[in-house]
Amino acid sequence: MSAARRLDAKVLVIGSGPGGAMTAHVLAQGGHDVLVVEEGEHVPVGATEPYSLEDMDRKWRNGGLTPAFGPVKVTYVEGKCVGGASEINAALYHPPVPSVLDQWAKDYGIADFGGSVLARHIEAVEKEASVSHFPGSPGIASERLAAGAASLGWKSVPVQRFWKYDGTNPLGRRQSMTETYLPRATASGARIESGLKVKKLLFKGRRAVGAVATDRDGRRVEIRCERVVVCGGAVQTALILRRSGHTRGIGDTLSMNPMIRVAAEFDERINEPEVGVPVQQIEAFKPSMTLGCSNGTLAHLALWLVGAPGNREEMLAEWWRLGVFYAKVMAKARGTVRNLPGFDEAFVYFKLDKADLELLGLAAERLATVLFASGARAIVSPVPGQGYLRSKADIPALRAGVTAGKAQVTAIHLHSTVPMGSEQRGCPADAYGKLRGLENVWVNDASLLPDTPGINPQGTILAIARRNAEKMLG
Repeated sequence: MSAARRLDAKVLVIGSGPGGAMTAHVLAQGGHDVLVVEEGEHVPVGATEPYSLEDMDRKWRNGGLTPAFGPVKVTYVEGKCVGGASEINAALYHPPVPSVLDQWAKDYGIADFGGSVLARHIEAVEKEASVSHFPGSPGIASERLAAGAASLGWKSVPVQRFWKYDGTNPLGRRQSMTETYLPRATASGARIESGLKVKKLLFKGRRAVGAVATDRDGRRVEIRCERVVVCGGAVQTALILRRSGHTRGIGDTLSMNPMIRVAAEFDERINEPEVGVPVQQIEAFKPSMTLGCSNGTLAHLALWLVGAPGNREEMLAEWWRLGVFYAKVMAKARGTVRNLPGFDEAFVYFKLDKADLELLGLAAERLATVLFASGARAIVSPVPGQGYLRSKADIPALRAGVTAGKAQVTAIHLHSTVPMGSEQRGCPADAYGKLRGLENVWVNDASLLPDTPGINPQGTILAIARRNAEKMLG
């Protein structure tokens, strides 16, 4: 039997998504020997068609269909590739909301935190990741949604993206972690090992001395290090820590932004996959509720047409008249992440409470209202058995079905499994992500966010990770 493979580094960063990429970049630039390990493979930007079946198979955990158990099943999305969620999301950017950051600092006792503290980090992220608006028209779907919102007196805006426009490509190029912070980290000496799934950390007393991982063939890999920064995302970070025996306050307070998606049919062209995900969002009800456009590739259209009566192939033959739209809310409910003996994946439980479902039902009502105002002639209901909504008269039934927990519910933003803050508030990580009770283990990803920010969180995660990594430099 061959000996286990051995890797060594001063700093082990587990996960290569926004938190891990930023951590590796700052620490490597600061002169540290950094090893980044990633469970998934490296799939360069442009190697697969965005949101295609191949893309989802190679970049998304479980093909993008991982269930959270509970009275209402919520299907959530995780990235599993080098670059993590930054490679699969819509690359939309929202700056952290200063009032939300200030409230977190107050409610959770987070020292040296808030809008003014993070301002320079936010500015750096926007510059380094080429945050920008799409030049020219934002596309047909965005324009139609904007017109529908305006007719109702609802404010809407085209959202900025992590995207670079340099004149070489009129459609620009996604600025994910494999295009930005990971190349900068490797240029400063960091190493990236893909295809390694960390099972647990190894300890000597209160100090982590390494980790045990397996490669793609299931072979054992031992990693020795002096410091560990866990950046696997809200679910995987909690899973690794709990498997490692560090369970107090870990995985007990999962938060997420549940959403419903609908396919809508128009008389004319609405779908432009070459433009990417339409960027228009309705701001009138933020932060508790966001309405906007989603991606409308054939794979996703087929998914959201499951409840449509008739022949889906016939509908998809005129895919250019179909668009996908969403309604997303800030849920007050909390969930849990647990490791079960004999199971390789996390067991995630999330219970949407009555108030969350009522808010989601209201969001669905508003989404259908603005889509009809935008010119939709039919909306495929996300509630099984309802079929099509043909007019505003059908909207009350949609709201009632969503409120009753009968709709297909998904989530793309997960946070708060290792919330940062004061010990008095019960937070397992301190104000900079260092785990209490351990001498040399940090968390630096979405897990630290003590609550849902109510916006696309990538900008918030990057800014906080940059702040924390600078603190790790000493």
